[in-house]
Amino acid sequence: MSVTANLRRALAVALAIVLGTTMASSQAGAGAVAEPRQPNIIFFLVDDMSADLLPYMDTVSGLARNGTTFTGYHVSNSLCCPSRASMFTGQFPHNTGVETNKGSDRGGYAAFEPHESRTYAASLDRAGYRTGYLGKYINEYPVGPGYKVPAGWDEWHVAGGGGYNEFKYQLTGYIKEESADDRPLDPSGGKYLVDVLGRRAAEFIERSREHAPGEPFFLQVSPFSPHARVGVKPGEKEPRFPPARRDRPKTQWPAGEFPNGDCGGTDCATIDVSELPAFDEDTADKPAWVRRDKLSPKLVKELRKDFRNRIRMVQSVDDMVERVLSTLTEEEKRTTYVVFTSDNGFHLGQHRLVRGKSTAYDHDVRVPLLVRRPATGRHGDLVTGALTQNVDLFATFLDLAGADPSVRDSRDGRSLLPLIQGRKVKDWRDAALIEHVKPDPQASGAPDPDADSLQAGNSQPPSYAAVRTEGDLYVEYEGEAKPEYYDMVADPHQLTNDPDHARTADLAKVLDTLRACGKPGAPDCWTAARLR
Repeated sequence: MSVTANLRRALAVALAIVLGTTMASSQAGAGAVAEPRQPNIIFFLVDDMSADLLPYMDTVSGLARNGTTFTGYHVSNSLCCPSRASMFTGQFPHNTGVETNKGSDRGGYAAFEPHESRTYAASLDRAGYRTGYLGKYINEYPVGPGYKVPAGWDEWHVAGGGGYNEFKYQLTGYIKEESADDRPLDPSGGKYLVDVLGRRAAEFIERSREHAPGEPFFLQVSPFSPHARVGVKPGEKEPRFPPARRDRPKTQWPAGEFPNGDCGGTDCATIDVSELPAFDEDTADKPAWVRRDKLSPKLVKELRKDFRNRIRMVQSVDDMVERVLSTLTEEEKRTTYVVFTSDNGFHLGQHRLVRGKSTAYDHDVRVPLLVRRPATGRHGDLVTGALTQNVDLFATFLDLAGADPSVRDSRDGRSLLPLIQGRKVKDWRDAALIEHVKPDPQASGAPDPDADSLQAGNSQPPSYAAVRTEGDLYVEYEGEAKPEYYDMVADPHQLTNDPDHARTADLAKVLDTLRACGKPGAPDCWTAARLR
């Protein structure tokens, strides 16, 4: 073992003691490698995956077996960059200052970069974890010669904006133990990005055994899929949502392996986007920015194709997850948590909104969160409807690492570990905060990757703040005289807006407190989210 490896190991042991970690119960047989003091963590974070895609993903859905499913998990902002910043830091967008995808518009990497020394990666690195990041990072992070590796990451395999197109990109290749001061940068070679990330993730696990034997690892794999391509032009043969070649229809793309493409065991031709709840609903009762005419048959046909291609796209994600999990040894399975979620959801025709996200409706903010527990933990499938948010992931990862509670709970969220383990938690959050700042379409720089030709006019929501409880959705829009309100028990698909409902007065007060939480003179965000 090298001097560097010995030093890393000594520091890890010392830090583990300081953080109050305890030795995991050994399940190793004769001749097996000793288990790490803390569990391994594999975090799959996909891009723009709405909950309606999950039923078509067998491996990912299988994480619920002997795992925990969160049915009340909401993002703090249904836009990529602000949402990811909340995950990394455990703070709401109004506290991170990351409000859009572009640095020229109060967002992007320019707004996030000052936070890099205080992400969960930095904390886990100090706790003795070997860390690796693969895929999409933060919008406008510059991938090029001499690229920066943010604090806390031992491996860094990240693609820039070209990753949205899946086949034409550059991928960094930094490995701390092997790269020294080099910054390797590899062209795509026409290989489908999700597949490349799966291979590199498996190699990260294998290298962790070599470079840090007995130490825990944290691996984050963040494909761009199923996000749309960037810069789509009319008449192009390449689909807006590009699946792997093997998953495309055989009759349309030569490399396809199924007549209608691969939709996870369901014939793609039988899947119709118009059957989604709230698709093309009458929007006369909605706020002004939502109201619009019935979707045309031509547009429905286009959205139907988009939906099927999104399902085809997540087949490669499902394959990737299977490949990574199959790399784990039996010993590693006994000490590894697997977390799967998305940075936000996506709508395709619901409420007559065509393609996009950024709303406070469930299809945009309520996304899958599944956690597979280590094989030696509690058995059985657990489901919790507790109101949880992406700001909770920071505390969750630190809790798994054994961090002191005062450090773990120092941000806006709280650890999900008790819920993952099926324990009852007193005084959990009663209200979730959702925020949105409308991007400026005239902001300088490269086009926003979330811009879409069908999002012209009033189809983008104005800036808003919203509060979600177990039974309510309440939204206040900038420039709108009345709020938007839905009784989520009687109306789970947000079909009937009732702005004069008796609950709105109380929820307005809750929202006022939440949207200022964590600021000087205001309550902390955890206190503001608990109403009892």
